[in-house]
Amino acid sequence: MLCLTVVQTSMTRSQVALLGLGLLFMLLLYVGLPGPPEQTSWLWGDPNVTILAGLTPGSSPIFYREVLPLHRARRVDVVLLHGKAFNSRTWEQLGTLQLLAQRGYRAVALDLPGFGNSAPSKEASTEAGRAQLLERVLQDLEVQNVVLVSPSLSGCYALPFLMQGHHQLHGFVPIAPASTQNYTQEQFQAVKLTTAGQRRAMASKRREGEHPSVTLFRQYLRIRTVQPEPDYGAAVAFLEERACQLGLGCQKVEVAAGRVVTVLTWPGTNPRLSSLLLNSHTDVVPVFKEHWSHDPFEAFKDADGYIYGRGAQDMKCVSIQYLEAVRRLKVEGHHFPRTIHMTFVPDEEIGGHQGMELFVKRPEFQALRAGFALDEGVQVTSTGKPGHGSRFIEDTAAEKLHKVVSSILAFREKERQRLQSDPQLKQGAVTSVNLTKLEGGVAYNVVPATMSASFDFRVAPDVDLKAFEEQLQGWCQAAGEGVTFEFAQKWTEPRVTSTDDSDPWWAAFSGVCKDMNLTLEPEIFPAATDSRYLRAVGVPALGFSPMNHTPVLLHDHDERLHEAVFLHGIDIYTRLLPALASVPTLPSES
Repeated sequence: MLCLTVVQTSMTRSQVALLGLGLLFMLLLYVGLPGPPEQTSWLWGDPNVTILAGLTPGSSPIFYREVLPLHRARRVDVVLLHGKAFNSRTWEQLGTLQLLAQRGYRAVALDLPGFGNSAPSKEASTEAGRAQLLERVLQDLEVQNVVLVSPSLSGCYALPFLMQGHHQLHGFVPIAPASTQNYTQEQFQAVKLTTAGQRRAMASKRREGEHPSVTLFRQYLRIRTVQPEPDYGAAVAFLEERACQLGLGCQKVEVAAGRVVTVLTWPGTNPRLSSLLLNSHTDVVPVFKEHWSHDPFEAFKDADGYIYGRGAQDMKCVSIQYLEAVRRLKVEGHHFPRTIHMTFVPDEEIGGHQGMELFVKRPEFQALRAGFALDEGVQVTSTGKPGHGSRFIEDTAAEKLHKVVSSILAFREKERQRLQSDPQLKQGAVTSVNLTKLEGGVAYNVVPATMSASFDFRVAPDVDLKAFEEQLQGWCQAAGEGVTFEFAQKWTEPRVTSTDDSDPWWAAFSGVCKDMNLTLEPEIFPAATDSRYLRAVGVPALGFSPMNHTPVLLHDHDERLHEAVFLHGIDIYTRLLPALASVPTLPSES
């Protein structure tokens, strides 16, 4: 936010110098950022930028607006405070939040206590209290390498915080901040921010004393279980070694040639109870190395603690978090009524047909007695009259296929508009569809007799599947004779796991999250996972990955996860597993 400030002529030399320094910092912040793409107006919002909003946990919550980087994340997070006549919304209206997201920065704008959507706070009545409040908010939001922007009134918060010399503060942009008169020139001169060289030294020191769980995570990321030729043998060997170290039972079930489901088991004290199943998959999607900043199978960790690797988010992080949470609980001497099984399955990324789909039909799966688990395509074919490409042939496969494609894409647009027009709807609540493959033809000058189009449908669970299939049939019939469709994968009975407080599994899960001040927003994940096979055989399943304040990079270039977020996930599972493994005896088990 660039603003004009009226300065009293009675300002001291140090105050004038500080104001000049602030304006210089603002100039450097904007000039130093890479230039915006052409035809982009940074004075207004970018429709491609999603602005998140929320409240920090605790007794004095602070409202914030947040944007995540649209592209590769840079090494600092920008925190924006505000003056007396403004609040966090000002940064959104000016387009500053959107601009920073475009340039690859995570940015957070705060409503100070008593402004915008933040209630007044007793903590803000003293200088020390304001510094502590700001420190707590930054910790709650897990910002990294903070550049703090402080206009006018917000100096009452920023300057006390600055004087305390916090190591996470890597940049300070004052814009005529209030309260400068409370500090001497010597105090300002004594302020030291962490330099890039110091950050590199700190990162080097961190690597020398890296947390063992992070080391194990990076080791697992280096195993190339990438489709279409995953090295499953190395992954199974890795998991066998973990089982041996943890004193867990290990069972290998080959469900298809070269496709092994590895099951690690921690027996409970009451074998009559159904078990807790912690499921994850070992394979990862292909990569385009030329679009990555680092080798996707090196598990590179940068100076700021971000770990780059295919599978860092989807979902090798979760596999290691399961293992490390169990390790921690066993070391502490815990025992639980319910048995805990950890299953590591192959081929989830290509549909699970030679993985979980076969495993749930095996007696080895039935023997697990799973009670609860954490964790669709259409092809249209058109036939018509072939001939030479120089002629106007009637009733061709292409023109009939075009009619079906147009009908399906029109349906797609209606669903997209329905989602955008209702802010209460999540993506999984509408049916998504994308044209993913077109096939047909043998030569440029030959009109083909057959052409096909493949669509990826993700049907909302409340849709009448019979009526949906009849709609597809109607589109094909309207296109003409010889147009048919078939399902590559078809589910006729959708199952949704209960998220009602009366459900004992959900009550245990959500109760821990509430105790940890974790906000849950249950929604239907539009992508297909192996949980659908578990639900199909009657096992309730929840998909859960503890990756808060992290840009979603599943299947994307530069997939990465910060080591602090990864370690916090272990803390969360260490609290979740005892609650789930101690769910009281259910009526069906008595």
